[in-house]
Amino acid sequence: MIYHNYLPKYSEPLYRPPSESSSLILQITEGCSYNKCTFCGMFITKKFRLKPVQDIKKEIDAIPVDYASKVKRIFLADGDAVIYPINRLIEILEYINHKFSFLERISSYVGSQEFVQKNVNDWLELSKRKLRLLYFGLESGNDEVLELMNKGHRIAEFKDTVLQVRNFIDLSIMVILGGGGKKLSKAHALDTAALLSEINPKYAGLVTLFMRRNKNYFVNIETPTIGDLMDEARMIISNIEGNDIIFRANHVSNFVSLAGVLSRDRKKLVAQLDGVIADLKQKNMYDKYPDFYTEDCQ
Repeated sequence: MIYHNYLPKYSEPLYRPPSESSSLILQITEGCSYNKCTFCGMFITKKFRLKPVQDIKKEIDAIPVDYASKVKRIFLADGDAVIYPINRLIEILEYINHKFSFLERISSYVGSQEFVQKNVNDWLELSKRKLRLLYFGLESGNDEVLELMNKGHRIAEFKDTVLQVRNFIDLSIMVILGGGGKKLSKAHALDTAALLSEINPKYAGLVTLFMRRNKNYFVNIETPTIGDLMDEARMIISNIEGNDIIFRANHVSNFVSLAGVLSRDRKKLVAQLDGVIADLKQKNMYDKYPDFYTEDCQ
């Protein structure tokens, strides 16, 4: 039986992590509550709003029981769904748990604003209602890079909460290669590796800075070459000391696909990057600029 006519109708554009491809998406917010990051163009065409709880419940009620019984994972959209006020978010999660009896996990994107807004007890209550995974766009462990990105917070403002939350909610932390340009590359890499080592998230990954309706960002940085980006990835991986971090760099923006467990597979991943760097130099590509620094990339 085909259930697409019963599933929620989404406000586009809609984004989700690749690992949520089999999850049911419930869009409890639209857009991004912050939407000021200078490198990002994901939600610039959408005005942020909290969908009313009653509307969310109606969407859930419209899903057939047969389909609901097969749902094991739910991803809450949009950009930072967990910005929803805590009491109403708990109400939504409890309703989801009531409807989907075989549900194993609820997940969502999360930003530093949410970590600052909610306290540890809030996150603990959400975890009890099956919020089990948060995709955190850290972007960098360096405050100067975060300021360039206009992320809105410094590391010290949210780090303590993150360190406590990771004890009962899994974190998938994303870092942006090239985010600080050439000038801040070393500080970006080393500070990011140090912070990831301290947090020791379950998952960590790299994406590469690319132009997405954000041309002004590239005016403010000394644009890195392909070789610079590979060197930065090597520096980050070489300096992460966390244990059993499932590591990926398989986004469409990345020049090389990397996968392993840190710190167990560090030598293998570094050797892979060394091979790529040598190949770039042999083909005179090391000092080339990526094509997607000159045109929009979706």
